[in-house]
Amino acid sequence: MAFVRMPTAESPQSRGRLGEDPAHTYFRCMASAYGSVRRFNPDVSLVLVTAEPLPEPYAGQLAAIGVETVITPFAHRPPKGFGRGWASSLYHLDAMAALAGRGSTLLFIEPDMLCVRPLDELLVAAGEAVGVQTERLEALFTPGARGLVEYAEACAEMHRELGEETAEHGMFSGSFYLIPPPSMPVLQERVDRAWSLALERHARGKSVFFTDEHFMNYALRGVEVVEMSRYVRLIGTAPWRRLLTDRRTILGLTLWNLTYEKDLGFQRMCRDAVDPASWFWKASAEEFRERAGAIMSVTRRSPQRALVNAAGGIAERLTTESMQHRLKPVYTRMVQVLAAMRSA
Repeated sequence: MAFVRMPTAESPQSRGRLGEDPAHTYFRCMASAYGSVRRFNPDVSLVLVTAEPLPEPYAGQLAAIGVETVITPFAHRPPKGFGRGWASSLYHLDAMAALAGRGSTLLFIEPDMLCVRPLDELLVAAGEAVGVQTERLEALFTPGARGLVEYAEACAEMHRELGEETAEHGMFSGSFYLIPPPSMPVLQERVDRAWSLALERHARGKSVFFTDEHFMNYALRGVEVVEMSRYVRLIGTAPWRRLLTDRRTILGLTLWNLTYEKDLGFQRMCRDAVDPASWFWKASAEEFRERAGAIMSVTRRSPQRALVNAAGGIAERLTTESMQHRLKPVYTRMVQVLAAMRSA
């Protein structure tokens, strides 16, 4: 994983607990995510690339799981006004550079991903290609969203300026990348070229790539790519934009991408993930998937969560896209309050 602490305005992915630095929400997610990878893959190397050491107790929790911490400066931190609130994602480009010389296949995941099976089959399926997550940016944004429109504008010019014949390209989610060693030099060279052009265009007031996904989508045009929808998918647990709900498919995946559970399921799971005597480490593989699915509201939902989701689904059908955008934070806070009541 790659993680850099930034103001919420520049990394608006988690609201966190009331009165607490939102970064702590991510630290607890990391314990659950890294723990799940270790639980099913005892021999893999786990690495966190970050700009500053984690505070306790989180640093100790990750060390106990066997996570190595690599401190790397945020060299791709963009200038003011460069993008639209996702500046922290660009730290992924620094993490790639920091690990490029290790000579091993690199598997980049997000703190909101949970491993529920061994990685062996996934690695074999990728072969020598770069593995990417199936969901496209088009599916993850509301149609006509400003960020997507601005990205399309940048692509129309930047891909051509970078030597591509067309601006048409794969628009993949940046939550997951599997990178074999032979592909790394090509990706790095293309990222560096696109970064230099983006800085130049920004200085001239032109539209630019402004997230790691944008830069990687361009870089991936230079390598063989394989989509890994059989192994890693986004599982929407909020009532809108539900991309995957089939229970059998979900339980057959290797990695669950649980974007909406940063503030919810991952916070509930952390206590068990850092306890070596808990079900998290002792349960059978099948039981782990069932219990994790319930905690993350993936395969089973509590009555309270089902009620809030039903209300959200009704609101989605009866309101405009603009109103839904304003209602989403309200929905998230309602679920957080219910989760806090259950915990208490």
